[in-house]
Amino acid sequence: MNEQDNSEEFFWKTYETLPDNIKEALFSEENFNIVSEICEKNGITSEETKSQLVKYVGKTLMGLLPIKEFSIILELELNLDSEVARNISWDIDSRIFSHLRISLNKLYSPNIAEKKELVDNTKKEGEIKTEIEGEIKPEEKKVTEPVNPEDKYKEPLI
Repeated sequence: MNEQDNSEEFFWKTYETLPDNIKEALFSEENFNIVSEICEKNGITSEETKSQLVKYVGKTLMGLLPIKEFSIILELELNLDSEVARNISWDIDSRIFSHLRISLNKLYSPNIAEKKELVDNTKKEGEIKTEIEGEIKPEEKKVTEPVNPEDKYKEPLI
């Protein structure tokens, strides 16, 4: 983490670009209580360590610390046992990050989110809906007619 990541100006510029649900999560008393509870559960009593953990949760929510690296950072930066770091990481992921997964995925990979195609169950057969553009485009027909025309599920028989 470089010095720029820690400046107040950089924080507020980055904060302004975040989705509303992540902005709320950053200053959520509930999330702070969750982190405190997880620390106690894992034997962390130092207020300094708890404070650092909250900082790393915040950096992850802001897109500055990839979730995949969260456990490693806890182990290295907070000098935690690898098992404790994994347990804390898993708990925070399941109790905080998982509720924000869609926003976090868009935050960490905006290029992927722009190109992602979703299956829309309300669309007509043979069409796909592009997430960002909201257009419905005809899908190329890839499957040929079933081998057995009496097969009501239209699955090829092998």
